[in-house]
Amino acid sequence: MRRYMYTGAVLSMSALLAACGGNSEEAGGSNGDGVVELSFWASANPDRDDFKLTMDRVEQFNEEHDDIELNIETTPHADYRTRLNTQAAGGQLPDIFQVWPGTELEPLVDGGAVGSINNILDNWTDNGLLNEDAIADFSFDGETYAIPSVQNPTSFVYYNVDMLDELGYEEFPQTYDEFKELIEDINEEDTTPIALGNSASWVLQSVYISTIADRFTGNDFIPQVLEGERAFTDPDFVEALGVIDELVDIGAFNEDLNTIDDNQMIEYFLQERSAMVIDGNWGAISILTNKPDDMNVGIAPFPLGDTPTISTVYGNAWSLNADLEGEKREAAETFLQWMFSEDFYQELIGVNRVVAAEVDMPEDADLEPLFLDMLELSQQSPPAPVYDAVLPQAVNNVLQNELQAITIGRSTPEEAAQNIQNAVNTQ
Repeated sequence: MRRYMYTGAVLSMSALLAACGGNSEEAGGSNGDGVVELSFWASANPDRDDFKLTMDRVEQFNEEHDDIELNIETTPHADYRTRLNTQAAGGQLPDIFQVWPGTELEPLVDGGAVGSINNILDNWTDNGLLNEDAIADFSFDGETYAIPSVQNPTSFVYYNVDMLDELGYEEFPQTYDEFKELIEDINEEDTTPIALGNSASWVLQSVYISTIADRFTGNDFIPQVLEGERAFTDPDFVEALGVIDELVDIGAFNEDLNTIDDNQMIEYFLQERSAMVIDGNWGAISILTNKPDDMNVGIAPFPLGDTPTISTVYGNAWSLNADLEGEKREAAETFLQWMFSEDFYQELIGVNRVVAAEVDMPEDADLEPLFLDMLELSQQSPPAPVYDAVLPQAVNNVLQNELQAITIGRSTPEEAAQNIQNAVNTQ
């Protein structure tokens, strides 16, 4: 029987406290049979093959370890971050929990919520499984606090090859002007050019502006802004925001872009209500899992600028509660070392994920052409920072709100840039 449960977005505080506990005693420990029980929270994407693989691996771990019982509790992806941060503030985190890199993990580190795993890090670094880049955004002051499973390029254009072919496009546009012409041609067919689901407001930040802005500003822009050397009001960043404004003005998106989510935008595309959808590498999994057999999907980078950067971040990382000690800490370390193995990374490749580790392509994997094309694009494209991994959370929240405001005409690119910079100035 599978040992995890799926929770809704709203849980009473008493239920949360009872389920999770704030320290090793409340969260479990050894039961009467000498089994060490560990609680683990994960962000749920139940329709995706990589999530199913992860849950299957957890079940396998429990079956192979009679002395350890890992109890998984999942929360819908859109609600997980809120739950994690709320419970962290109350000191009520589980033993093991999924985290995001950089500025999202840093407050948990500063607050003493996560424990260093330096004592077991050589399990991945000595054999070259993980390199310095893979763990850089999970490390602070020489201590590493999480192990990632995947590498996430966050911005690809997925397009319906047959729909574009009918419009006379034998290949995807190579320039932004050609891309705008394609949008105009699709609109003339009474079809939505690009499906967008930004109800949770992170999509325009992670999938769109992180890549678009980098094409104008370059990789060093955010560090320079935070050091006071540059500003979000600089013309090149304002011009990047102008791309979002222009796409809205020329009718690139569905009208309900701010009321549907990222899963619904994929459904929109698969139902052929749009000719394109822009999403991260995780979008390929949903597309390959759910698309009709006769649907021909292509992939391309966003056509803009001279440098084909793609915003990229390592993710699906897991941390340990800083309060773990004794047999619980030992059991949690056993789990991490078992879970993040070469076999697991190869299995992730088999379900079309770009992994964080340096592993060979599995020999028996029957990989989809769309995934192989995505992998090739990822290898050819220099990485750009994903904004929510490098910006302070308060600044990123303003950025996401301003991007949403641009789409409904409540903010111009210039006004949005000033509001974002104001948030930086108050840090």
